[in-house]
Amino acid sequence: MPDSPTTREVRAAGRPPSIDPDAVAAVAVRLFAARGYEATSMDEVAAAAGIGRKSLYRYFPSKPALVWGGFEVATAASREILGRRHEPVPGDPLEVLPAAAEASVRALPDLAVTRGRLRLIAEHPELGAQSYAMLGGQRQAVVDFLVSSGLSGSEAYYVSAAYSAALFAGWLRWAQGEDKEPLPHLLEALRVLRIPGS
Repeated sequence: MPDSPTTREVRAAGRPPSIDPDAVAAVAVRLFAARGYEATSMDEVAAAAGIGRKSLYRYFPSKPALVWGGFEVATAASREILGRRHEPVPGDPLEVLPAAAEASVRALPDLAVTRGRLRLIAEHPELGAQSYAMLGGQRQAVVDFLVSSGLSGSEAYYVSAAYSAALFAGWLRWAQGEDKEPLPHLLEALRVLRIPGS
């Protein structure tokens, strides 16, 4: 198979070309924006990316996975910041959450693709409906962090749900505009959060 923007030959003899999932997703997001999400098939994505249908499905089992697939790296970066805190945080533990949000922004390889993904999520209810499940790992990381910082399990649960919803709303607001950097929107969204009783 000839090289394309999304494949490169692995130099070891006899091995198949490797696939860059981020590049494939970027091709898909551009196709969805140009042709329409519903009107674009997985076969068309594979052809535009220069890979086989089976290879596409190996990395992305569905069209929603092409849209949501890039957010794991952001969530992992956020969890890494929160996971470093093994002792109670003096003062307001919510002061740590902006650093986790910033880490998630810095981890994303291509903010233009992220903006395209978020616009698709905002425009298509079936994609937006997956946000609760897709952000579950992030919510649990915040719960664990807040409990380790001294909140009760129920307080941590509700604050984490509010954090996740506010952060996602900040991402969506940024995606709908033209600002280059999402972080100011995320920080503005997080300023509404409060610890019960503080």
